[in-house]
Order: sequence, then C-alpha cells, then structure tokens
Amino acid sequence: MAESYSICVLPGDGIGPEVVDCARRVLDALSAAGGPVFVYDVQPAGHGTFLECGEAMPAASMAAAKAADAVFLGAMDVAEIPSGGGDPLGDLRIELEVGASVRPSRTLAGIVSPAADIDCVVVREVTEGLYSRIEYMVGDDAACAVRVISRSASTKTARMAFEQATARQRVRAAVGTDKPTRVTSVHKIGVLKLTDGLFLEACADVARDYPNIEYETKNIDACAMEMVREPGHFDVILATNAFGDILSDVAAGLAAGLGLAASACIGDRWAYFEPVHGTAPDIAGRGIANPCATILSAAMMLRHLGEDAGADAVEAAVYAVLAQGDVRTGDLGGTASSAEMTDAIVQALSS
Repeated sequence: MAESYSICVLPGDGIGPEVVDCARRVLDALSAAGGPVFVYDVQPAGHGTFLECGEAMPAASMAAAKAADAVFLGAMDVAEIPSGGGDPLGDLRIELEVGASVRPSRTLAGIVSPAADIDCVVVREVTEGLYSRIEYMVGDDAACAVRVISRSASTKTARMAFEQATARQRVRAAVGTDKPTRVTSVHKIGVLKLTDGLFLEACADVARDYPNIEYETKNIDACAMEMVREPGHFDVILATNAFGDILSDVAAGLAAGLGLAASACIGDRWAYFEPVHGTAPDIAGRGIANPCATILSAAMMLRHLGEDAGADAVEAAVYAVLAQGDVRTGDLGGTASSAEMTDAIVQALSS
C-alpha cells in the first residue's frame, strides 16, 4: 500500500500559486501511477496575506507547517512587506529549525548554459549571518546590520554539507564516476576574522569526521571567480548565509537559470521546499511561468520523505522534456504555457 503524506502548501505571491499548482499536478500524477498519496493543507502566507489580514505568516499557517510531514512553498514577495509586518521565510526558518539550505545546480542536456560542466550543491546556513534580522540606526546618518555566526549553527550546516557530499559519493561509486567528492568552505577571514574564523573552525571539526571527503577552503571572491572559470571543480559549496545566497544564484546562472533552480531548507525535524526564483509580478496571472524549478523542488521533497523512486521518476520526466526540446516556456526560448509544460512532464512521467 502506498505511503500517505501530509503536505502543508504555502502558495505565496505572484506566480507562486500558478507553479505550485503545476507541481501538485505532477505529484498527483505520480500518486495515480501507484506512488505515494499526498494530502494537501493549503495555508496563506506572504505579501498578499499581509495585505489581507495584517500579518504575513498567520499563527494557523505556522501551526499547519509544523503539523505536516513536509512544507511546500511558492515564491513570496517578502521585499514588499513593510518593516514590522513580518518575515514569513525568516519565521519559517526559525520556527522549523531548518538550519541549512540545499540548492543543487547542474548543466542539463538540451539546455544551453554559460558553463560547459557544472554539477554542484550550495549548502548554506539560513538562520543567522548577515540575515540575523538584527539592524539598528546610529543617529540619522548610519545604519548597522549585525552578522551573527555561532558554532552550533555552523556545525549543523557543515554536517549537512558533508552528508550531501557523502550521498553524492555513493551515487558516483554506483555508476563508476571518478570525479572527486569535495566540500569547499567559503569565507572572507582576512576581514571577518572572528566570525569567519569561528565558522571555519566548526567546518574543520566536522571535516575530520569525514576522512573520505576532500575538504578545502576558498575566499568568497576567489570562489566566485573560479566558479566562472572552472565550474567543474566544485562539488559541494559550504557557506554562511549571505555568501551562500549569492553563490547559489551564480551556480544557477552558470547551469540553466533560475527557472530550473530548486531548493530545500532542512532541519532535524522539519523541512520545506521551494523554487529559488522570485514572484515575477510582470508575468503573474498570464500562465507562462516556467514550473520546472517548483516541480524539481517537489522531487527534492520526495527524496527527503524517503520516496527515492518517485523523486527519480519526476526528475527524469523533467529532464526528458527539456532534452527533447519541443515544449519549453519563454525563459527557455520556447512558447509553451505553464500548463503545456506541465502536461509534457506528466506525459513523460506516465510513459
């Protein structure tokens, strides 16, 4: 009998509800083919929710997120939420104790990309760093943001990075690939001596527990340059919050763009899954957004739930449609609608 999972869905703003519905269609097609069953609990969150009820993350939505087996998000227009109106993504990260964001990027057959060879995962801490949400004014002419780095959060994120590397190493061993598995820890210790010093200490301590994984460190600026010049060198990139946020978009741009960039935020108990792209208000409601990043985020959710076969099937269906090239949304050089792209993926999933 197929497993059943409760999924808290936060559709978000802009194109968020549209592409989330596309991903749900793919998940339901997987269920119809004998895969796991999903029970959705759709809850409000984001800028639109703030405009409607004065809070961006209602208590009931957070409670539903904590009660579910996994949380599935559409993009949220957090930049439009005024100060004091709430921070739904920040609140989720704190309340769900997720700790680490995982963002894979790889070149794909059929997709023209700036990088000839990139296949990496950026793992970043997501609750502190420059995004600690501690800011204050100094008089009328200056403002300060506090960069918080703790050993506990850094250790948790580093362990996630090395676990990702270990999983990638197992896959390579199974298929006979000889690419070395390495973790690259990113820093700016020449300037941020205390905070990045503590981060690197925590990473090095964790690295000693994984002697079969190559470990190196790189300055953030050097890492960004080398990602452009030699993207194939990188495997798992381990970073603090802001550095990892930037580098994950660099990796996505080198691969296939944000329209194909999926992500997960994972903790010991809870996890949520979302596309990396934003709300794209200029195309919201037109039915032309690329749903692939959201569908691939659903595949990451499946893998987290232990449904590896389902995750493999969804990913294979997306990659097959992209490789064939007949059906593509506008960001990929085609004319297909979101629904048409999803139809093709569902058909590939069923074949």
